[in-house]
Amino acid sequence: MTLPCKNLNLNLYRVFYTVAKTKSFSESSRTLHISQPAISKHIQNLEYELNTLLFYRTNRGIELTPEAKSLLVYVEKAYNYLMLGERELQEGKELTKGHVTIGITPYLSNYYFNNHIKDFMKSHPNITINMTYKNESSLIELLQQHSIDLLIIPGEYKTEKDLSAKKLLDIEYCFATIKESDKAITGIEELANKPLLLPSKKTNSRIILEKIFNKKNIVTNPIMELDTTGMILNYIKEGIGIGYIPKKIAEQENLIVLPILDELPKDPISLIYSEESLTSSSKEFIKKIDNQEL
Repeated sequence: MTLPCKNLNLNLYRVFYTVAKTKSFSESSRTLHISQPAISKHIQNLEYELNTLLFYRTNRGIELTPEAKSLLVYVEKAYNYLMLGERELQEGKELTKGHVTIGITPYLSNYYFNNHIKDFMKSHPNITINMTYKNESSLIELLQQHSIDLLIIPGEYKTEKDLSAKKLLDIEYCFATIKESDKAITGIEELANKPLLLPSKKTNSRIILEKIFNKKNIVTNPIMELDTTGMILNYIKEGIGIGYIPKKIAEQENLIVLPILDELPKDPISLIYSEESLTSSSKEFIKKIDNQEL
């Protein structure tokens, strides 16, 4: 049997990956427990085999060449696949150990999924849960690189690039305040001249909300546009203005929910994952979340 890439030296690529991620020969030496001259020699050997310069040596350290950046995309995927394979072997079918890495926004973690995650940890005490908080585009990139197992994010995600998605729930939004004087507001037309705290224009909840305003020819001039629900919540509590946030959060924080008669849009929450890179632990987590009432 003839194997493809018979001259492939995985150890050279392991060194390349570490140097590329740390951008330091000395740090790579400590990480891999290999002498710094040996690190340099490995990189030289790989450059010779590929007939390509991989790093620029500068006064500030090292930088990846354009060719190295392109190579890193594939090496990182291969490295993460190997880690997935190792994890799957270690976890086994009995789920006696393992871990799940979840990309999720803080407000979804704190107000909607906290109890479900804790329940999963109680029923699977040997599985570790790691959560990372980043913006949506960064999280999807990490998922595509197989650096995380799954995402729970706002919006109805259109599947692409080998990713699967399912809607977990719809979040009901509201306008909330701490000022008693605002309790009489019942129509969204009345909000046009109020100090509004709205999600930033790039967020899914703001995009859906603007469609409602546009249908009624309402032009708003929010005093603040904020990237996170937590930021909006903080400014509502300080009395800065009327904020647009999930109703469940407003109620749990004892805010005044304005009795708006107009129907406000709901924001879907999606679970996104790569079917081919799920381990036994992450499959079990998805099964648990999918079967629970959220």
